[in-house]
Formats: sequence, C-alpha cells, structure tokens
Amino acid sequence: MISKITEKGQALVLIALAAIGLFAFAALAIDGSMVFSDRRHAQNAADTAVLQAALTKVRGGDWQTDGWDRAASNGYDNNGASNDVIFYNPPIDGPYQANNEYIQVKIRSDVQLNFARVIGRQTATNYVQAVARVVPTITKPMFDGHAVVGLAPHDCKAIKYQGNANTNVIGSGIFVNSDCASAAFFNNSSAADLTAPCLKAVGGIEANPSAINIPTSCLKSGPPDVVPYNYPPDNMVFPNVTCAAGESRDGSTLHPGTYSGHFPPSGVTDLSAGYYCVSGDFRVNGGDTLRGNGVLIVMVSGDVIFNGGATIQLNGLPTPQSESNPYGGLLLYMPLSNAGTITLNGNSDSGFTGSILAPAADISIVGTGGSGVHGQIIGYTVDLAGTSDTTIVYEDAKNWDAPVPPQIEMTQ
Repeated sequence: MISKITEKGQALVLIALAAIGLFAFAALAIDGSMVFSDRRHAQNAADTAVLQAALTKVRGGDWQTDGWDRAASNGYDNNGASNDVIFYNPPIDGPYQANNEYIQVKIRSDVQLNFARVIGRQTATNYVQAVARVVPTITKPMFDGHAVVGLAPHDCKAIKYQGNANTNVIGSGIFVNSDCASAAFFNNSSAADLTAPCLKAVGGIEANPSAINIPTSCLKSGPPDVVPYNYPPDNMVFPNVTCAAGESRDGSTLHPGTYSGHFPPSGVTDLSAGYYCVSGDFRVNGGDTLRGNGVLIVMVSGDVIFNGGATIQLNGLPTPQSESNPYGGLLLYMPLSNAGTITLNGNSDSGFTGSILAPAADISIVGTGGSGVHGQIIGYTVDLAGTSDTTIVYEDAKNWDAPVPPQIEMTQ
C-alpha cells in the first residue's frame, strides 16, 4: 500500500510568518512615526528657543534663561535624562563656528519605544540644532549720509531748486526718494547755479542743464542705480526725547523745558543748552536775534518760520554721541506725527549747525546766512528756493547718527 504525504497545516505556518512580518512592519511604523514626530517637534522647539534667545540678547537680557524657558514650554526642559538643551555663543561647530554674531542651540531628545522593546531596543535618540544671527543696534549716518534728503515716495518735484541765488552743497549730495517719473527732482532756475557732488533720484530729473553744476558721473536716476527707502522710514530708530516739565526763563534767556504757544516767548534772545519740546510755532521775525549753543528743539506740533533779516545762531547738541549724550549732533527734530512746514532764512550773521530731521515736513531753504547750514537736512519735500546764497555743508562728525534696529534672522 502506498502512503500519501499530506500538506495540511502549511497554510497556518505561512499565516504565522506573515503575521510576524506584518507585526514587525506595524511596530516599525508606530515607533518610527513617534521618533519622526518627536524630531519635528524638537526642531520646532530649537527654532523658537534660539529666536527667543537672540531677541533677549539684543535687548540686553539673560538670553540663555529665556531660551531654556521657551524650549521648556515646548516640552524640552533640559532635565539631563530624557533631553538636553544647550546654547552656544559663538557656535561650537558648523559654518558659523567662533562667530559671536550667531547663537546655536542643540537639543538631544530620547523617545521611549513600544514595540521595538521585543528586540531589546528601549529608546531612540534625536539630535537637532538651530542657529540664529544677532546683530545688535548700531548707529550710522541717516539715509547713507546724503546732505539733503526728500523722503516723499511719489510726489513730483519732491526736491526742487528755484530762485535767483546760488546754492552750494558740500561734502555729500542730494537724494530724492520719489518715484515720480517725470520730475522727482525739478529745476526751473536759469539765473543761478546749484552745485553739489551728487544728485540721485529714484524717479526722473527735470532740470536746466546750465543751472546744475553736478558731475555727470554722479547724476543718477532710477533703479538699479538708485534704490528707494521705505516710507515711513524703517531703516532707523527715531529719537524719543523727554523734556523737562514746565517753562523756565531768566530775563532774555530761556531754559530747557516744555513750551506751548509762540516759541520763543517775546523778548528771548538766548537759549540755554538742553532739550526744548515745543507745541506751537517756532518763529523768529526779521530784526530779531536768537542764539543757542548745544540745543535740541523738538517740534511736537506747529511750524518753524525763520524770517529774513533775523540774526539766528543755533548749534545742536555737541558731538560725539554717547550713552549719556544719545542725540549728539541733532539740532531740530519734527517727528512723523507733525506734518508741518520749516522755512529757514537768516541774514549774513546767521548760521546753523546740526541735523534737521523732519520726515513728514515740507522744508524751504530760502537762505542760510554767511555761515550756512553745517548739517544734514531731511524732510518730506525740500525746496531750495534761495533769494540769497545758500550753503549746506555735510560733515558726519557734526551730525546725529541714527540707531539702526537690531537684526535677528534664522540661518540654520
């Protein structure tokens, strides 16, 4: 009798083997997804922690503690067991190693596994890092050191030269921020000359060539040669001046303080050194005299009108700038909230030293007197409308250098 070999039961073996494989794949998927999810979460924690540390550092605070607190709020508390959070400034490795402008954070995170324990694997470890660049606040010449700046972004004739007297700009040039294609800068004078080392306009330049004494190599308009500034300006930190409360006067001498109405009061010929906050018109009439050395006038509201025939000698705060003298070089400040007007005129004995910063104001330079303006003139629009010769001399050492906001950026 011939026996027969039976194949009963082989299917169960195959099913068992397949079940083990499926279980292994399921375990890998579940544990793997946990590890992947933790890595992504740890990376997000590293990114936010390093940005928080960078922000605190530029503000002068305890940046490591703030960075650890932010990491802990995302579940990584630097407990030394399940995770480590370590900050480095400068970074200890990578392309930014030893560069103090950068902060590096490294996070180690252990993930408890579930199914991999059957093969003896208890945990998996993720390592992530992030790097941020920190550039602290610095000071630099306002608007790249142009002597005369018109900030209006779209106005035609944002800076114009007219009248019958010569204007001489020395030490730096003229910048017109307007994109008016036809005439961001406009000149209709034929009886006088405008002399400057440079004239740059974002928009077009309409001028009588015989009245413009500017090298053609530095007579530029339009991008890419001329790039506009944002308006309102965001490339600087504006002054935040606090004046003493109240008014103070000794005879014809006025002292720093907070003033409303007509400024200076009648009979005042001298300003003591310091800050003056003015809400009202700053007016000096023909025949009047006003002297001030080491003064800063903050026009909270109102206009500035210096009439011809007045004798005006005003010198801004002394330079250099320092922590105790943050506004050194600034003479007249009209904040963005004041869209007033400024008219400068004076007799042959007049002179002005220091920056005139009025980003929302229309400025007219009618004549600067014998000494001229030794400073930087920044307005919304500027009208060089000389009825007497005008001289504007730019020297960085005599002007206010504005703080540039700190910069923070993720680099890795």
